[in-house]
Order: sequence, then structure tokens, then C-alpha cells
Amino acid sequence: MTEPLQVGQFAIVDHEPVDRGPNAGVFHGRGPADDRVELFVVAEGTTPAGEAFAGHVVSALGQALQNLDMSLTGVLRRLFAEAERVVADWNRRSIAHHRVSLGMSCLARRGTQVVLAQAGPAAAVVVHGASADVVRPDGPFAQAIGTGGAGPVLRRLEFGAGDRVLLLSTPAFEAVDEELLLGISRLPAEDVLPDLYQRVRHLRHQTVLLVTAPADWRGERPRAESGREGDLADPVIDATGQAPQEQAGGLPMFQPRLFVDEEREHDVAAARRQLERIRPREGVVAAVPQMEEAVPAPLARAAGDSGLVLSRVAEERRARAQLAAAAPMLGSGGARVRGTDPGSAATQVTGPLRRNPRSESFTRKLGATESARPGPASSVSDLPLVSELAEERRARPAGEGPAAASVARESGLAAGGGSLVRVRTSMGGRWRGSGTLNRTRVAGHALPPAWMVILSGLVLLAVLVGVVTLPGMLQQDREGEYSTLLNGAAQKLAVAQVVTDPTERREALVQAQAMLLKAREIQEGDPQAETLFNQVAGALNEMDRVVEPAAVEVVATLDRLGDKPVAPTRMAVGPEHVYLLDANGQQVVEVDLVGGGARSVFGETKEANRGRPVAIAQLDANDRGVPALLVLDSGNRLWTWEGGALSALAFNAPAGLAVTDMAVRGRDLYVLDADHRAVYRWQQEPDGFPNPPLKVVDSAELANARRLFVDTDVLTVDADGTVRRFLAGGGVLRLAQAGIDRKLVAAETPQAISDSEIAILDPAISRVVVLLRDGAFARQYRHPDFDGARAFAVRGEVAYLFSGSTLRRITW
Repeated sequence: MTEPLQVGQFAIVDHEPVDRGPNAGVFHGRGPADDRVELFVVAEGTTPAGEAFAGHVVSALGQALQNLDMSLTGVLRRLFAEAERVVADWNRRSIAHHRVSLGMSCLARRGTQVVLAQAGPAAAVVVHGASADVVRPDGPFAQAIGTGGAGPVLRRLEFGAGDRVLLLSTPAFEAVDEELLLGISRLPAEDVLPDLYQRVRHLRHQTVLLVTAPADWRGERPRAESGREGDLADPVIDATGQAPQEQAGGLPMFQPRLFVDEEREHDVAAARRQLERIRPREGVVAAVPQMEEAVPAPLARAAGDSGLVLSRVAEERRARAQLAAAAPMLGSGGARVRGTDPGSAATQVTGPLRRNPRSESFTRKLGATESARPGPASSVSDLPLVSELAEERRARPAGEGPAAASVARESGLAAGGGSLVRVRTSMGGRWRGSGTLNRTRVAGHALPPAWMVILSGLVLLAVLVGVVTLPGMLQQDREGEYSTLLNGAAQKLAVAQVVTDPTERREALVQAQAMLLKAREIQEGDPQAETLFNQVAGALNEMDRVVEPAAVEVVATLDRLGDKPVAPTRMAVGPEHVYLLDANGQQVVEVDLVGGGARSVFGETKEANRGRPVAIAQLDANDRGVPALLVLDSGNRLWTWEGGALSALAFNAPAGLAVTDMAVRGRDLYVLDADHRAVYRWQQEPDGFPNPPLKVVDSAELANARRLFVDTDVLTVDADGTVRRFLAGGGVLRLAQAGIDRKLVAAETPQAISDSEIAILDPAISRVVVLLRDGAFARQYRHPDFDGARAFAVRGEVAYLFSGSTLRRITW
């Protein structure tokens, strides 16, 4: 039989230290003790709501373990699948703010097999012999549970006597260096948790679980001290909360000391040594006969003295019985017979010998004792002890008995010397009645006040009425709410079918869809609701106008050109080449559209007085008759790449020009200067653009512009996706994007695809949006190859897009 593993733990929950935290669990599977699964779990949330939900997942795993009977790895995979199911079920029924994801470490052991399973943010320190290693999942296994990760990574551990595994949540790595954590884990087992706690006590949430193999965990369990055959010692810690004080080797086994400051450790150690020196008290041995002379009589009677005390009582009773028999001869005067022996006939007799029952009432006993009349004569005979006791009882004065007489003698008071309690003539001053003695009683108990009875009846009536009527009222409310939602959705759908403004139509459809989703939560499977939902969804899909391009082809793949990967921010297209402005390499890259080859044609060079490229544009119409690429550098110098050669052009830049973007229309060059809120135009000459520019747009609307396009009008795109059209007459039109499902987020340079439509790349949503010239939404192109798009340009009826590390040709 194999020894159970030893467990120690602590947790910090919202800055409060506790011995056992909610996000750690220790469970046992089914089967005999030597073949059942021992499971140790530590979970942590990766979201604010996930930290509170992790404890629920740990409890669910403990319940699921009771129903599993398979291999150790099968159990672990099934448990992680159960965790995925619980998290997915919660996220499916929760709003986005309450959705959760987790990281988890599970250590499982059956017999001599020990397996560590981890998924998501999780950590463990494995100490085997003299080595210690930090184990954490990586790659796809590091994705949190609830985010569609690859599942758990399983590691079989070599586990022997004295080895240990420290399961802990990852916030500990913020406070403790990894090398220091390895050193702490090699400390003696009883010092690991206290040392680690002192270093992570400032964290808000932390869970730590230490699992240690005992010195003989692979051997037979030690015999109990009783030495009986088959009587095995209790396990040191069986992971159920029971921890005996000592194990077979004599070492103390208890939860390691925690939450004790270092300066108080000496006091704690001294107190523990003092407790260990205390021995259990021996049982009290009653020896009344030997204590006869030293022990007082009342204590002797309480100790069970059946010899001395009972014999004395019997002698007194016999004497009183004899006196009772001789009472008639004494007469009514109450004569006294003097003597020294209480057992002789001359024993002193004082007062009457007959009891008056009325005189024994409570009120009469408060007054002085009255002498009663003598009782009737009785014959003297030698009767048995029982008869003597009965007659003595009848003849004894009120308040007198063997015990009373004995106590009176021992306490120095004379029996019959008067009452010790006197009646008060007035009850005022010290105690005042509250009327409770006059309250009506039933079976000895006071009745409650009338107002309390009435109030209790009203509360009971209200509860009964609520139990009877509340379910029906709730059901009626739910049915009424359901009907209201269906009617409201139908009205919104009718409104959407008659309005002409795309924005109003989409708003009505979205409201109708929200109402129908809420109605589904109240009642599922209603044909009327499903029909309305399908109509609304179809109308929204029609408005979304998602279209796939006719073809997407790969032109060239550019992983890197030079020391860094290619990351284009602008694109220009010529008859045979595509030009990319690479922000990483601070260069302009030329890509051959036929062969797919790529080369750098412009870069920053101090020797040639070339600055960093800022903007590029394709110039097809020039005096030299050869299409050329224009490059404007950070020094406001203009360069041309044509015929495979790079040369400088004349460029009359105004003082303080800050180039944001550049565009070409026909033979003219346009430059956007967002800092000075202006767009300039240069006319071309044979040697370049030597003349001063003309300011064609001067507007505060250009303050946030980042992209420029010019054809019949000037179009700019702001950093937030706003598109503006500056008319030739001086007006400005903000394109409303009416009818679009989601407005542009981070749009790139607009491109004309027809006389009435422009196409804009929206890389944040991986789509190309087509807008009409008046600003209305026309359609949007989506394709899996658009993911990660960075630059976009159109030439004629063909578009080019750079996504990932690939240049692609798009046919609409």
C-alpha cells in the first residue's frame, strides 16, 4: 500500500490571508486507498470575473472526479474538458463584461504514477532529488481555458521519497524572482510555505499548494503503536483536512506555520515546546475510606462514602424513631430529656414531633418557626429499619432531616434556631414588578402580548397570500413582457421597411433584433418569434452587403528585405511595378508585377543627401514621356525613379512645410500639410516643380487628416476613419457612410474605382469598403486573405493589397 502525499497550502484572497483558498482543491477518486486517484488543483482567473469563478470550476472538477474510472491521463484530459465545458457554458449565458477564462495546474497521482497537467496561465515548481525546475505551459497550451486553446500539456514526473511539487498561481512571479523561487522550494518542507508567504503577502490574489512525498510513501504503511496485527497507522495527511500530530518517524506533521512575523517566531517555538512537555492528567482515584479523617463530611458523601456517613445516618434515624415512640409520655409541655448519647433513650428532644403540611408552604416558611402540637402516641416496638424510618419521617419537625442536621452541625448552626429568611414589609426600593406575575399563563408559560399575536397572524397571512398569488403574477408578467417584445419587434420591422434613410433603417432593424433576442430568453421555440427573427436577420444581411471579390491572386511574397521585415504604409502602382513605402526599413521597395522580384530603389543616405522617405506617388504624365515614381523625403527634397535611375527634381517647398501625404492628378503634384491645415498644388515644368505652390484647400477640417487623394475633388481621411470631400467650389462634405454596419475605424488612402464610387481599405476590420461620392454606403468586400492588410492601391479595374507578407492582386 502506498503512503498518501502530504499537503500544505495557503491563499491570499483580496489581500486577506487564509489557510485554504477557494481556488485550490484536494480530492480523492473512487476505489481502494492504494489504487484511487489523488488530485491536487490550483486555478486562477485571467479576467476580473474569472478570479471569482475559478473556485466554482475547482468544485466542479472535484465532483466530476467521483464519476471517473479510467487511466490517470484519461482522468486529467476528461477533467480539463469538463473545465472547458463549465467555462463555455458560463460565457454563453453571460454578457461580455462577465465572461471568464482560466489557467489551471492539476497534479494527479495513482500508485507510483504522478502526472502534472497544465493549461493557460499556470506554474509549478518540481523538486526531484537535488534539482528544481519551474514548469509552465507554452505555445498553444498557454492559451487560457475558455479561449479555445489546445487543451492541457501532460508531463509524467519522476517522484520519489522527499520529492515535492509546488503548485502556485502566476502573480507570485511578480514578487519573487524565478531563481529565488527555486531556492525556496529546496528548503525543508516545513519552511517552504512560511518563507514564500512572507514574500507574496502584499499581493491581492495568490494561491499556493505544496505536495510532498513522505519518506516511505512507496513502502508499507507503518504499524500503529498498539502493535496489533493489521492495525495500520493513520496517514500523515490524507488531503481531507485531517492531519495527525505525528507520523511513524516521530516528525511533527501539521500545517506549516503561516502568518507569523519573523520577530515572533521565537515566542511561537517556546510555546510549542511548553505544550509538548505537558502530560495528560491521571484519572482521579476515589479513596474515601483512606480520606475519612482529613476530608470534610460533605465531600466524603459526594465522593461516595457508603460506610461512615450512612452508618451515622442510620444510627440517628434509629434514635429519632425511639424518641418518636416515647413522645406521648412527654406530655404537651414539650419536656426535655437530657443525655449525651444520641443513640440512647435520654437524647434531648426539643419541640413537637408532628409535622403540619400547611406550615411547609413557601409563604409560611418565610416566618419564624412555630411550635406544632405533639403528634399522636405510637407504640414502641422493635420494627425493621424501613418502618423506623417511615415513623421517624412522620415524627420529625418541619425542615429537619438527617442531611440538614448533619450540615447544621458541621457548619456550626443549631437546628431549629429560627429561619434565616425574613419577610420584607415593603417590596419597594430594590425590586419593582413589571406585571409579568399577573400575566395569564398556560401550562406554566406566559402568553405573548396581543399585539404580537396580531402581527404574527398578519405576517403569516401575507406569506400565504404571496405563495398562492406570486407565481401566477410572475407568470403573467413574463407573458406580458414576451407579448410586448414581439409587438415592439414587429413595429420596428415595419418601420424599417418603409423608411428610406439607410441609417434610420439599420437602427430600427438593430432594435428589433435586440427585442427578439430578449424574447428568446423568455420563451424559446415560438414559431412567430423565429419568423420575425429570420426576417430581421435577412434585412440586416441585405444592408450589410458583404461581397467576396471575384479573384485574389498572389503576386509576390516579401518576408523581409534587408535586416527587418517589410511593413508598408503606402502603396503606388505603375504600369509594370508596385512601389511600397517600407516604414521598418525606411526605404522604397519596387516589386515586379510579372516575375515577382523585389528590390530597394530608395533609402536614406547622408552621402547623397537623401533623407527618410515620407510620401510616394505615381506620375504617369510628364515631359520625359516615361512613367515615374515620385519620392518626397524628410528634408522636403523631391526625387524621381524612372527608367531604373534615381534623380533629384526641382521642388519649391514653402518655408516650414510639414509633409503628411502626397498625391498626383494628371501633371500636377498635391501635398497635404496637416500641421498648417492646407493642401498645396504645384504645376509641373520640364525640370520638376520649381514654381511656388498654390494653396487649394485652407480649412481647419484638415487638422486630423492623414491620407490624401485627388481626382475631381480633394478627399482626405482622418486618423479616426472620417472621410471628407473638399469640393472645387470651396465647400466641404463629410461622408456619412449611411447604412454601413460599422463605420470606418482606421481607413487608408481612398481609391477611385469608378466615376461614382471610391474604395477604402479598413485594416482594423479586414475589409474594403465602397462608398458613393455622396457618402452613402454601397457595399463591402471581405476575404480571408484580407486579414492583416496594411496597404492598398487601385490602377484601372485591378486593385493591389499587401497583407501578412504577401502582395496580392484583386479582381472585383
